[in-house]
Amino acid sequence: MATTDGAGTTRGAATRARILAATAGLLSAGAAGGAGGASTARHAVTVSEIARAAGVYPNQITHHYGSKDRLVLDAAFALFLRDTTRLQVAGRRAGSADAFRQVLARTALAMPSTLLVVRALAAAGDDDAQRERVRLLLAVLFRQSERYLERVVAEHGWTSPSGVGRDARTFWSAVFGATLLADAGVTGGPSDLDLAGTVSIR
Repeated sequence: MATTDGAGTTRGAATRARILAATAGLLSAGAAGGAGGASTARHAVTVSEIARAAGVYPNQITHHYGSKDRLVLDAAFALFLRDTTRLQVAGRRAGSADAFRQVLARTALAMPSTLLVVRALAAAGDDDAQRERVRLLLAVLFRQSERYLERVVAEHGWTSPSGVGRDARTFWSAVFGATLLADAGVTGGPSDLDLAGTVSIR
């Protein structure tokens, strides 16, 4: 039989998961609205909106996540990591290394969650705790991407002259940079072919 502390821990984990899922849902809905040209992608979700969507009190959000920025960062990355699994599926269908690189670039730029992550990263500012969280989440992304590239290279008999670790970091850094420029309204930014060139797999 579970102790009171155990039950409280279970409830706390369930509440955290509900808050994270509600935030991800709001961010996803905003990104979908923005894809059609609506301003909802620029609408910053509020603590009140998240609390209503999750069925919790606003102070429970700060209790479990410390700040809205931390919550939004975690939710954006949850959506992003989910989308990268779809990117991996698309990439594994490519018949050549060149097609593989181009599929990765096009798909990464087209994912609505890429913009959400870029904006969440930009909001980290000078907050040391937030920056540390960013480092941790990026480390997860880079490691998962590196393992994926290792599998693909091995399966197809391809090579990675720069190394899959460097390929993963360079690729995502370029994707985030291109997305940031596009979000800022800069024209003539990197094309998907340029981004494909950041991956050395042959």
